[in-house]
Amino acid sequence: MMDYTNKPILLKSDNFTPLVRTPWAGSEIGKLYKKDYEGKAIGESWEFSCDPAFPSGLQGGGTLQEFVEAYPEKSLSKPLMERLKYPTCEILIKLLNAASPLSLQVHPDDDDQGLGPDECGKPESWLVLHAEKDAGIYLGFSRVITVSELERKLTSGDNIEELLQFVPVKAGDYFDIAPGVPHAIGPGVVLLEPQRIRYGNSGKTYRLWDWGRKYNDRGEIDLENGRSRDLHLSAGLKLLDLETQVGPGFVDSTRRSPVTKNLGSCQWLAFPANSYYQVHLLDGVRERISFDYKKGYLALVVLGGEVRLEYEGGVTILSLGSSAFLPAALSKLEMSSVTGAKLTLVHPAGTNLKVVMS
Repeated sequence: MMDYTNKPILLKSDNFTPLVRTPWAGSEIGKLYKKDYEGKAIGESWEFSCDPAFPSGLQGGGTLQEFVEAYPEKSLSKPLMERLKYPTCEILIKLLNAASPLSLQVHPDDDDQGLGPDECGKPESWLVLHAEKDAGIYLGFSRVITVSELERKLTSGDNIEELLQFVPVKAGDYFDIAPGVPHAIGPGVVLLEPQRIRYGNSGKTYRLWDWGRKYNDRGEIDLENGRSRDLHLSAGLKLLDLETQVGPGFVDSTRRSPVTKNLGSCQWLAFPANSYYQVHLLDGVRERISFDYKKGYLALVVLGGEVRLEYEGGVTILSLGSSAFLPAALSKLEMSSVTGAKLTLVHPAGTNLKVVMS
């Protein structure tokens, strides 16, 4: 594999999970971001991934994981490589959209005893990109409930929607979903979902409730002849804190507000970093902006317009719905747009990103 660490590395744009994994899939990802696939049901588009289940392919051939393994220090930076111990990008980024609610889920920590040898914990975040009227998510519970009462309702097949804390959302809302937080995504919401995964592992999900649905082998709802998806009550219930994960106060504990700056016509929203990564949203990019980053890399996803990246030795154009890996060896580049572009940048915690007007 050739060394392209001196320029942006473009990723393939069609890393979609099959409908048997996402039977709740909506159509907004194609409509808003992946115009070549408009009308197609897409539940998850894995924009940036070293997960062995769905690795991101490079436009020039090979996968992101293969490239990082071939050039670890140039890709990740020497300090990050020393900290990670393994040559991989621990950040996974998805676009996600549902036409019907996702299952109620909870993710474990890395030390959970239920994890298999190829599984890890799954800290993640949600940046709301688009929300239809009255759309929302579910975080925690609407009232205090005992473990035994919740388990009884879940095993009896009761509808527990009234127990879930519904949260109306709008574009720009951001939530940090730590392991142990019960959550579900409602219909009509499009999210950017960064996650942290370990080298060679896939993040683990424990499913608690699936809205009473049954599916056929094609991932389509079939209440008469279909089968219910497996639940993981014993493992999942152990992770909940049913006395504190209640009401709007708990929701507010997961909500994160950005630091906002203006760079000419561009609004830069820097959301608080967690222990693993930080997310930035740049909206209205026109004038030339300079990027300088050390001790890491950048993952870029274009959410609107077209972006021009200039670096020593060349220019790369990224269109709507494109994603790119910006290696540590690139370090400095300039960005501009004639369309008023919108994009996200995600990087490992401690990368020291600087963004200024050129």
